[in-house]
Amino acid sequence: MQEPRKRKVVAKGKSTRLPVRAHLLIVECDAEHLAKHGMDLGSKFAEYVRGQMPQKQIVVVRANSEGEMGRDFANALQEHSRGFRTVLIVGHSNEHGLKLTGEAMRSWPTVGRWLKVFAPDYLFLTACNAGKSEVVRSLFGEINSLREVYGSPALMNRAHTVPIGAILLSLLKTGRINAEDSSIYRLFGYVATGSQVCRWRKAEFGPGEELNSALWDCIGNIANGLSESMR
Repeated sequence: MQEPRKRKVVAKGKSTRLPVRAHLLIVECDAEHLAKHGMDLGSKFAEYVRGQMPQKQIVVVRANSEGEMGRDFANALQEHSRGFRTVLIVGHSNEHGLKLTGEAMRSWPTVGRWLKVFAPDYLFLTACNAGKSEVVRSLFGEINSLREVYGSPALMNRAHTVPIGAILLSLLKTGRINAEDSSIYRLFGYVATGSQVCRWRKAEFGPGEELNSALWDCIGNIANGLSESMR
């Protein structure tokens, strides 16, 4: 579903617009499993942001079955008909797919089709191997509105989520992502925890860009190998 066009309604010489998109949708995939292992980081992040920025519109979907998730997505879209500017995914994944619920792994194109109705500009993936170029390419292919994707091309643990959290907080606070600050957060995260977080932009996946994205995957593999050897 494409993002609805803005419509002006004229009344008494004035024009009004539909409400802007909500700020953040958080999806905890296979939520019961995440909570059992203390990895329900999306819920914890939402609680923190609501305490610091109560004016932000944040919705948390805790997906345990696809039927439940579909209902929660429908409710979120009914309440916020313009969608969400940013989506954060927390879950277990590999380069082939995401365990979207407790039922089964779903391919990344399938994940993209679930999310495209919210018309996000930014997608943050707190999931293993979700920052690989082929994963991101399939998501850009399904979500027309998407401008940037953040994710790690390697395995992740709780400590590795710090750079993603810092960048997302900055986006919520200022309404934009400063490229220099993003680089600093990601470099600090790599030095401190060995985590590598990639920033992918839509223009990097146009025609003729396949070799460049594959090269970044290769660099990421080397960087992760060096990090592992030093620990």
